[in-house]
Formats: sequence, structure tokens, C-alpha cells
Amino acid sequence: MRQAGATTFGFVERMSRRTRRKEETLGRIERAGWELFTSRGYEATSTREIADAADIAAGTLFNYFPEKRCLLIHLMQRQIDDAATGAFETIPASRLERQLLHVFDALTECYARERRLSRIFVKELLFTDGAQRAESAAWTFELVKRIASLVESARTRGELDPSVEPMEVAQQLFSTHYFGLVTWLGGTIPSQTAHRERFLGALRLILRGLGRSAA
Repeated sequence: MRQAGATTFGFVERMSRRTRRKEETLGRIERAGWELFTSRGYEATSTREIADAADIAAGTLFNYFPEKRCLLIHLMQRQIDDAATGAFETIPASRLERQLLHVFDALTECYARERRLSRIFVKELLFTDGAQRAESAAWTFELVKRIASLVESARTRGELDPSVEPMEVAQQLFSTHYFGLVTWLGGTIPSQTAHRERFLGALRLILRGLGRSAA
């Protein structure tokens, strides 16, 4: 008679192999999609080409990403997450203004590296719905929470009014930066430098108001 422990171990082992296979397949899709999107362009790349480059069936690709834009959103969010993580890991021991610029400069530079894809990414985010919209909202919320942690630390140091709500401030800062980012990607703001200067001006106005009572 087979022992229960052996049965459980076998089940866990099968699940582990299945998880590894799924991760390997996802990795191939990510590499194939990014390579094709950056070399050929998003519009010129078909899902069939992505599946062929990843060495999987088209149906397998759709199991992971039902639409091509879902893959683009996933890939861009991974790039932005990496940029944000790197920025937060190297936060300067300075005042809030410099810390925020450090983070937002890193995010802007990430968008700037693949500006064509970034422009499409921002546009496609506007048309997501259902589960994709919920996932994107949760992703944005996590980024805002990390910004809020910087605001909270600054409030603790006495840089800001004690009554300041970190999440509200973080949402305002993120919205201000994102609006400037979208207008720059769309061509209304002529350059990345101009976008940074406009954001810096808005940032200083916001922080000046928040720090008045504390000062």
C-alpha cells in the first residue's frame, strides 16, 4: 500500500515541475515579445510571430496573454518595476525633493529608453477593462504606496506638516508626474528636459505648501 507521505511528495513534485515549466514558458514569451516589439515595432509584430519566436503554440500564448496589448502592458510594467526598485534601493540620504526627483527621474528614463513602446503602452492602458484594468490599478497603487513611504518619512523628519496624509500626497505627486509624462510622450512637451523642468516646478510648489505649517 502506498504511503500517504509518498503520495503527497509526488503531488508536490508534479506541481513544482508544472510551476517551473510555466515560468520557463513565460520567460520565453517575455524575451520573444520584447525582442520583436523593440526591433520590429509593436504594430508590425503579430502574435503568431511571438509564439514562433518563443517556440510555443499560438494557443499557449493566448493562455498567458489573451491579447497582444496584454503582453505589452506586462512587459512595460516589468521594465518600470525594475526601474522603480533600482531607484528606491539607491534613495539618497537627503530631503524629500531630491528623493522624489531621484525616483521620478528613474521612471522617466525608463519610458524614454523605448519611447515608441511607452507611447503605445500609455495609450493601451486607457482602453483596458475587466481583470486587466483591475490589475493595472493594483500595480499603480503599489507604486504610489512606495512613494507614500518617502512622504511619510519626510513627515516624521519634520519636513512636512504633521497633518499631511502620505497617500494623498503620493497620489497627487504621481498624477502630476504622469500627466507631464503623457504630454511629453505625446509631443506637447518638446523634450525630456522640458518635462523634468515642469515637473520640478510643480513639485516645489506642492512641497512648499505642504511644508509651510511645519516650517
